[in-house]
Amino acid sequence: MPTVQLNIVVSQPRIVAGEVLHVLLDSADPGTVIQSLTAEVKGVGRTGWVNIHTDKIFETEKLYFLSQFVLCPPGMPITVGKHQFPLQVLIPEDAPSSYESQFGTVRYQIKVVLSANTEQASCTEVFPIVVLARSFFDQVPINVLSPIDFRDEAVEAQVTVNNRTRKGLKECALQLSMKTQFEAMSRYEHVNEKKLSEHLIELVPLGRVRARHKQVFAKCCIRIPEGAPPTQNYHRDGGDTAIIAIHYVLKFIALPGIECEIPLIVTSMGYADSAKHAAFVLHSQRKSPGTQRVIRNIVEEKLMC
Repeated sequence: MPTVQLNIVVSQPRIVAGEVLHVLLDSADPGTVIQSLTAEVKGVGRTGWVNIHTDKIFETEKLYFLSQFVLCPPGMPITVGKHQFPLQVLIPEDAPSSYESQFGTVRYQIKVVLSANTEQASCTEVFPIVVLARSFFDQVPINVLSPIDFRDEAVEAQVTVNNRTRKGLKECALQLSMKTQFEAMSRYEHVNEKKLSEHLIELVPLGRVRARHKQVFAKCCIRIPEGAPPTQNYHRDGGDTAIIAIHYVLKFIALPGIECEIPLIVTSMGYADSAKHAAFVLHSQRKSPGTQRVIRNIVEEKLMC
């Protein structure tokens, strides 16, 4: 029967790169002596699918991060009870955040191996962890930084449609989407193939626009969800291409066949510059928290009366 139990202590469900974790060791044997206690942190990205037209198998695996840590010196005796060993995980800046989808995943794990003086006190545990990579607006070119929105912050949009055609626009809507591009290599031919998927996060109906009419819709708010991974560029700093690229778009759609979109930059940490970050936090606090979302336009309400 095992006399030692291992666990990981975290301050929140998601781990930000560079955070300090604690390995919790709970011992029930007063004579336990640790011969070695190590932790291995690994991050692996995988993409893969089967082309239904050619029956070719595409798959790629990329190791983003692998590091080993010694948590205590050999020959360390432990008493009965719980003991914590600090572990600081330094995820590289170019490593992506954890991600799960049908065609690709980015997964991180911590493997803790305890070797003790008895077989009952020796054990190995693998703990999957959710990692949020550090990304800042300071890393984005200055010409694309207007307007700026933080993760889990409402994006206020003012939509103006100038319809110069003789046809009216129906079912106008504003939507926030996450686009993901996956890249994998065929198993035998070693040829890369890319797959693009689009996930609708939120849609706000706006109404319709009459022919030869300019209409300004009421402001609407779209909130970026808390669990959304930050933007991951396909080409980053001229380095290797990422097998999973993530970006967000704010799109206006209408019938017949109208689509117009603009990109959104989503980061996990806001500004690296403390002065800029403080200024933006102050700006955010001045916004009215009680603002209700408007999903219909004033002109349409008048037409329906």
